[in-house]
Amino acid sequence: MNDMISDLFLLIAQSEPDGLMALGGSILLWTRVALGIGLVIFVHELGHFVAAKTFGVKCEKFYVGFDPPLKIGPIKLPSTLGKFTYGETEYGIGIIPLGGYVKMLGQDDDPRKMKDEAARARQLSGDAESDEEEDEIDGQTAKASADELAELDPRSLPAKPVWQRMIIMSAGVFMNVVTGAMFAAAAFFYGVPYTPAVIGGVTPGGPAWQAGIDPGGQVVSVDGMDDAQMHFREMRSAILHAGLETPDRPIPLTVSFGDRNVQYELVTQPHPLQKRFRMIGITSPTSTTLSESENAAPRSVAASVLTEADLGATIVSFDGTEIDETAMVPGTPFFDYLNTHPDKTISIGLRRTDGSTHQIELPPQPSKWVGIRTAVGPVSALVTNGPAEQAGMQVGDVIEAVGDLKSPDAEELVLALAPRQPVVFSVRRGDETLDIEITPDDSPQTLSPTYGTGDKASVNAYGFAFDMPAVVDAFSKDQLVKGDPLEPTDELKSITLLQTNEYPDEFKSGPLADLVTELSKGWKFDEVQTATGFFESIQSLPEGTEFKVLAERAETGVIVESVVKLAADQRVRFERGLGLVASEQIQTAGSIKEASVLGIRECRRRLGEVFRFLNMLVHGSVSKDQVGGPIRIFQVAGSEAERGVSAQLLFLTMLSMNLAVLNFLPIPVLDGGHMVFLICEAIMGRRVNEELEMRLTLVGGIMLLALMVFVFFNDLINI
Repeated sequence: MNDMISDLFLLIAQSEPDGLMALGGSILLWTRVALGIGLVIFVHELGHFVAAKTFGVKCEKFYVGFDPPLKIGPIKLPSTLGKFTYGETEYGIGIIPLGGYVKMLGQDDDPRKMKDEAARARQLSGDAESDEEEDEIDGQTAKASADELAELDPRSLPAKPVWQRMIIMSAGVFMNVVTGAMFAAAAFFYGVPYTPAVIGGVTPGGPAWQAGIDPGGQVVSVDGMDDAQMHFREMRSAILHAGLETPDRPIPLTVSFGDRNVQYELVTQPHPLQKRFRMIGITSPTSTTLSESENAAPRSVAASVLTEADLGATIVSFDGTEIDETAMVPGTPFFDYLNTHPDKTISIGLRRTDGSTHQIELPPQPSKWVGIRTAVGPVSALVTNGPAEQAGMQVGDVIEAVGDLKSPDAEELVLALAPRQPVVFSVRRGDETLDIEITPDDSPQTLSPTYGTGDKASVNAYGFAFDMPAVVDAFSKDQLVKGDPLEPTDELKSITLLQTNEYPDEFKSGPLADLVTELSKGWKFDEVQTATGFFESIQSLPEGTEFKVLAERAETGVIVESVVKLAADQRVRFERGLGLVASEQIQTAGSIKEASVLGIRECRRRLGEVFRFLNMLVHGSVSKDQVGGPIRIFQVAGSEAERGVSAQLLFLTMLSMNLAVLNFLPIPVLDGGHMVFLICEAIMGRRVNEELEMRLTLVGGIMLLALMVFVFFNDLINI
């Protein structure tokens, strides 16, 4: 044992200081998480405890966590992490961290012990005859309520009037609601960092894009929830819930553009990564500030011109144009400029964290390719009353030429449209070919034209989006290593990174190592793993990297196999690798009163979400993937704790509201089940039949146990 301890200290002594700091930080983080969740459980049980003590009920145990007897064969395992007795109550922390309980005289949630516990509670001190009389009338009708109360231990829970027992049973929920509001109020008084519900961009072809919503506006109302300081997460949550409840119902949305408010009604679309999730295609705003940890993507042009001194720096100008840092979204003109000048070297002014300023020259991002060009799909969406719709373009049109550019491939088309000039499109509509001239408007292009999964593309100013299928338009045999050359109309099925490739040292760890791992599993083309997504993912790999390609020949259905290599392309990409952080603000209450108001509002919203979720659960609008258990709770709790004290406090508010509502569901074993029995007793004037209560409690216990097992294994599956 001493050798093991000395080895441990030797290992710690030889560890790098950064590693020790990371270990210490992790321990501190998860300690905070455990204390936070334990606090929510503690205050719930404290409510029961204080109410019971107030009415003179004897409390025999007060536990956070459960302490069942645990055995493995003859070996008895500890059931608590610690316990002590003070007065007449045993206090402790149970070994199973899935809740807590207060054990009162005359009350036991274990159906196997209920009858014995009730008999024990009916005993007056030293009155053995009473118990014998009860045994004699076992199975007969219960005594009248007044007679029964006379035989109960006066300090037992059943001896108390119904109204007192109702208060005791509901006190835990009451405490959760009150402390939840206090957690939220403390968070807002301290200051809550948040991403505002400002439109950073709209995804090509999405509902917001089709409605013609421009970046830069602020959402102030969504589906009846009004808030001038709405958080992006609140907006997204409201849209998600509304889309799950009634997928085809238009969601009312009000967007503020400075001095004017514009109202929209948008029907949600399925999220490409999770079909049951719904979205309207609005992205959160990005700031003009570089990350303090990683200011550029690995092996990008940004990484080649930015230094460690630029970590945390703010972009203040581009090609002589000053950025208005007081604007709602300061970066809108800059991002629009980037995406409309992909082939131009841009002079960027930076203000470093030490206050100094300097200029960098950000060159275009050279592209790499594997010899495959993909085809232009049909027009899939139009902006309502946008330039394309007004010019006569229709959904289903296939673009065959743009000005002097004949038969462009998908990537070539978006690059040709980037400068936003009036142009004549030749489109095929059925059996005829039409020429349509479109004059672009001034809609800003804050996102790459292929943003998202990349199955659609759009240059916003033209007002149309087109599909980008994984279908070969052209193939260069210069990149063919072996196998069959690809042909136009071949459909890409999968591309896999070969294990025989060799990489520089920087690929041994970090995001580049993760990239190699994922691509080695194979990129199987579908609506999530798209051709555009693949071409974007391979840009940081070294030239000469080899891939195995499987494609289906359209005419015969035969699967052809090729090995291709990565090489430099003559084209450029829209993304240049700038590591910019999300736009963030801090909402701080100016007084205790304002903090209290915000805290109560937060509670109401979280309670509303819980009831809304339960309603969707009953109606089958929620899948099992959206149901989380203890593992998921700890994961989310850890994530929120990493964001800071305020985020953790708001998470505890959400957890408190969930615990309050779920505990008050009318299920025997839970507080709500006890309340149902008490309400029946108040109406009938006598207790519910003990045998019936025991059976219902047994059923409720089995249901609760089954639910716990389900959510636990569901968490394991979804990790």
